[in-house]
Amino acid sequence: MKIRKYKPSDRLACLEIFKSNCPKYFDPTEIQGLENWLDGQDNGKITYKTSFANYFYVIELDGKTIACGGFYIVKDMPIANMAWGMVNKKNHRQGFGKQLFQFRVEQVNKLFPQHIIVLDTSQHTFNFFKQFGFSITKITKDGYGPGLNRYDMRK
Repeated sequence: MKIRKYKPSDRLACLEIFKSNCPKYFDPTEIQGLENWLDGQDNGKITYKTSFANYFYVIELDGKTIACGGFYIVKDMPIANMAWGMVNKKNHRQGFGKQLFQFRVEQVNKLFPQHIIVLDTSQHTFNFFKQFGFSITKITKDGYGPGLNRYDMRK
């Protein structure tokens, strides 16, 4: 297992990882947001107008990309927002999500030590982030789509 920076050749695998997690963990309509994020990564550009830096990583296992996730830094605010973290459904519950999340937190702490880390997730995964000291700041019913609530969290 190796964690490394995302490359454009990982794009299709990241889209497949997303699809493997639909509809339980992501609303299928969110794929447009992921494609937009990947466009920025593929072109070496900052994806969101509200950010000044973004980072994206993958986990490679036996030559295959099985997980991805990153973060972006909000302009003019000491905030690092976790983005697009996911593991292929075939590889759930094997510790890959935990390793990738810890790696991303370490990167934020190393590169932007004064920043607060925030994220949004669903009712299916918020407990995963609680184990890392994140607390819920807001819950939006159907925030991602019907039956998929949004949980905003921060550490």
